[in-house]
Amino acid sequence: MELNGSFSASAEKDKIISMLSNPREFSKCVPNVSEVEVNGNNFDMRFKIDASKYTGKFLGASYLSSINVKFNGSITYDPSNSTISISGGGSAVGIKFSIVISLVISEKDNLTYIDWKAEINIGGFAKLFGESMMNQAMNENVNQIISCIKKRLEGASP
Repeated sequence: MELNGSFSASAEKDKIISMLSNPREFSKCVPNVSEVEVNGNNFDMRFKIDASKYTGKFLGASYLSSINVKFNGSITYDPSNSTISISGGGSAVGIKFSIVISLVISEKDNLTYIDWKAEINIGGFAKLFGESMMNQAMNENVNQIISCIKKRLEGASP
């Protein structure tokens, strides 16, 4: 599954790169984080996904109203093309997934533009919940993260 979009921010490019390259700062935009451990550009994160609106449609799956996720990732910055990559993988309810978020940062007319793309491999989640429902859930969660990043870059509270 692939999602993409773009937005602009009045923040300076260096400020944006600094924030998005920092795993602790990035983790502030992931919903329901309970734990973050950082080692350089690598990080381990635990968070919960509210799955109640998705699992309630499946008989026998209503007990999965809140899914605990373990995620291991890294953040890299390539100055040659002004790209930040956030990548990693995790597991929840015994199912593995992976994600790569690429953010290309450019400046024009006193604004900084962020073009982003998220590539998500949801693995067995599509079989458990259905591909269309997982696409909806991933879209909602990724857009929530991107919206938070934009607000933080503008200096507003998420």
